[in-house]
Amino acid sequence: MQSENKNTLIVILLCSVSFVIVSYLVFRTALPKLPNIFLYNLIIVFSMHELGYQRTLFFLAAGIFLSILISITSQFLYVLNIPVFFITFLIADDEIKKHNYHSLIVKTRIEEILENINVLKAEHNKHKREAASLEKKNGRYNSLKDIVSTLNSTLSLEDVMKKIMDNAFSIVGKSDSGLLFLVDTSKQELNLAFSINKAYPDKVKTKKGDMLDEWVFKERQALLVEDIKKDFRFSEDRYSEYERLFRSVISCPLMEGHKVIGILRLENLHPHHYTSEDLRLLDIICDIGAVSLQNAALYKQTLDLAIKDGLTGLYLRRYFLDRLKQELPRCYSNNLPCSFLMIDVDNFKNYNDEYGHMAGDMVLKLISKVLLNFISGGMACRYGGEEFSILLPDVSKKDAIRIADNIRKAVKKEDVELRRVKTHVTVSIGVAAFPDDVKTYEELIMKADERLYKAKREGKDRVIIE
Repeated sequence: MQSENKNTLIVILLCSVSFVIVSYLVFRTALPKLPNIFLYNLIIVFSMHELGYQRTLFFLAAGIFLSILISITSQFLYVLNIPVFFITFLIADDEIKKHNYHSLIVKTRIEEILENINVLKAEHNKHKREAASLEKKNGRYNSLKDIVSTLNSTLSLEDVMKKIMDNAFSIVGKSDSGLLFLVDTSKQELNLAFSINKAYPDKVKTKKGDMLDEWVFKERQALLVEDIKKDFRFSEDRYSEYERLFRSVISCPLMEGHKVIGILRLENLHPHHYTSEDLRLLDIICDIGAVSLQNAALYKQTLDLAIKDGLTGLYLRRYFLDRLKQELPRCYSNNLPCSFLMIDVDNFKNYNDEYGHMAGDMVLKLISKVLLNFISGGMACRYGGEEFSILLPDVSKKDAIRIADNIRKAVKKEDVELRRVKTHVTVSIGVAAFPDDVKTYEELIMKADERLYKAKREGKDRVIIE
């Protein structure tokens, strides 16, 4: 600032001296006027260049006014108008600069205050967003508290899977579809157990999982895919093999210790739709859901032990008879047929005596496996010892005879290796039908049993229907 004032003062003094000299030449000598007037113009141009346009205009206006004033008071001192003007101009210019300086300070302060206000507004909006986000997170995590009681309210495997999926959709949100896979421990493969598809309800879903599910199953880790078409871990060529339409995915394994028992997966049609926070919530839901699935599976196993034979996997006699009592009245009221097969293994005692009871167990397992292939819509039972029975609701006597003969042929066709000796097993079958043969369930069992023993007496390995 001091250096600038010093330079301005030098310019003003230079211009003043020049004006005095030129004025003297114009008014006190007989020299031509035009060159001197030209010098006046040069001085004015120089002052405009150095002092600025506005200051020079002020300088000229003040000079004219002072010249007129001094000329009126003293005709001899009018040449002094220039120095007087410059002194006045210097004082005025200094005051203007001071005023401008203070105005600049005020303006700067105002700009700083406005800038601080904008910063505070931005911080306020940021805190508002963070508060809203925290409130949303709090609500989502509070919802997790209700999952345990919700999932523990049922021991049905189907209900548990549905509630796991419903909670995932309501708490995580953002999803167009969801898949729940359970692991077949015997084959170590995934099977689709439950699904929801809001975007395309009729779209065919992968039943065994795809490359994403294989990755989660193999790595036993949660997976977040922001955009399936840009994720380097998964080949776009393999992705194009599947008809399913999705871009972003979160998927978590359901763990039992270190073993994967299932996979829960949520999908959205748009990329960059899920966050790590969504994945964390889904992982918690899967941890809780895995326990509920284990409880439901154990409960189902307990029920199976109560109603199914541990060796053959067929229904036990008591449960089978209860179902028979329920099915016969239903068939009667709806005017539908119902057939009953009584089956006995031929010469079973010989297998036990010759090869041991382990061999007998192998024979029973083989026959139960064959029976399960012929009871679509029906029930198979280990009636006792080496006897089996099959209930075929809504099946006529004619169709029951065909099924019985197919069972007999299938059993006879099977090879059984007992102590490195291959042999074959045969069965005898008695067939009875409602309402062709009997009217009550007791008569149905008795008639089938009579025909079974008739088949035994007539040479075994046959089906008796009369």
